[in-house]
Amino acid sequence: MEQLLQEFERPVADKAGTIYRVFLYGRSRPADTWQGRLVFERMRDGQRFATGIETTQPNAEAVRYWASGLSGAYFDGALDRALNPHRHDARAISTPAPVVGDDSAMRRRRLGAIERAVLNCFLRNRAIRLLTQTLFDQMRYAHADVVRALEDLEKQGGLLLRRTEEGNDWLFLTRSGAEEAGVYMAEEQRPESR
Repeated sequence: MEQLLQEFERPVADKAGTIYRVFLYGRSRPADTWQGRLVFERMRDGQRFATGIETTQPNAEAVRYWASGLSGAYFDGALDRALNPHRHDARAISTPAPVVGDDSAMRRRRLGAIERAVLNCFLRNRAIRLLTQTLFDQMRYAHADVVRALEDLEKQGGLLLRRTEEGNDWLFLTRSGAEEAGVYMAEEQRPESR
């Protein structure tokens, strides 16, 4: 059964300026894990909008701890996902054909387009760090193709780093990656300085 774990102190506004209260809900799942999601309550009428599962953690306290690190940009993206669930539902988006075949020039162009889409995802979310699942949810490409693009951006381009923290898979833009994506990065945000 789902339970309220936290109400955030600071409300969030959508692009039109509508204000929402934000709640963290969690539920226990089989195999001793907990799932967490965000619920946004429109202040003018109390209507609620929920995201899908945002995190899976070992217990309720870990879900609360995960939520303590959420940024304004994350809340903006989560509100957008809650208000527009079908736009972020991968099944509702037509997916281009996978990157396969022997034509290496065409494959390279296609991989380059996916890499640009990955960097645009950071820009759209105004973030230098994203949950890998958030990226997958917002991309219209096959997950295998996105993984190939992430590997290329990490190993060949040096534009991002991948890490697992507290059981979550994260993507971090490097200084070069932030410049390439057009995202501002304060010195203390740079993953290389951690």
